[in-house]
Amino acid sequence: MKTPDNSTRSQLEPTELADDEIRKAGLAILDGGFRQEFGRDVHQISFVEEMESLPEPKLEFLYKLWLDKADPETGRHDRVDFDMLSMLPAVGNIMILDVLRNGYDARYRLYGTGISDASSKNWTGHTVSEMNRTTRHELALMYRSVYLAVYESNWPIYSEHLAPHWLSGKVWRRLVLPVSYGGETCEQFIVGNIPVSALLADAGRNGDLL
Repeated sequence: MKTPDNSTRSQLEPTELADDEIRKAGLAILDGGFRQEFGRDVHQISFVEEMESLPEPKLEFLYKLWLDKADPETGRHDRVDFDMLSMLPAVGNIMILDVLRNGYDARYRLYGTGISDASSKNWTGHTVSEMNRTTRHELALMYRSVYLAVYESNWPIYSEHLAPHWLSGKVWRRLVLPVSYGGETCEQFIVGNIPVSALLADAGRNGDLL
């Protein structure tokens, strides 16, 4: 896996984040005011209300699947309804994470090949906190607080941000979906994660594309 050079290290986060930091940023996301918590590399964090707001067909597919699989009486989403066959059109760009510590951390159960190829490492079996300590990505707080906000709200969040500086001009477009094993509390995250060219993403935000 590539590592940051010395010019990048001065901008990096501490090796571990305190729960209070994650909680504060997660509450900002829940309140719709994430801008003050993260730098300019985070372009968007928003709750998803309609498929048309998602810029990638694979993310639209996953969101529609999540809506279709809701229990008509309770509105809950049971993980057993989301097997790999049902998610096949997006399978290379899917991560599945087990929720840990009430949403303050999570462990990668699946790390899709399209994601690992773009990020130069497969993090299956590792926790998000372990990944943050290893890569020392400056947006570690954003990752952790988005997962906490999804856990707390039990509703999908879309985010868009620049990849680490050492990963050649990519933007990650991510959709985080909460699911459970028959209960009311989120127990897993199903994440669609699409790397796109930063130039393409910039053009889309300026209305030239999409």
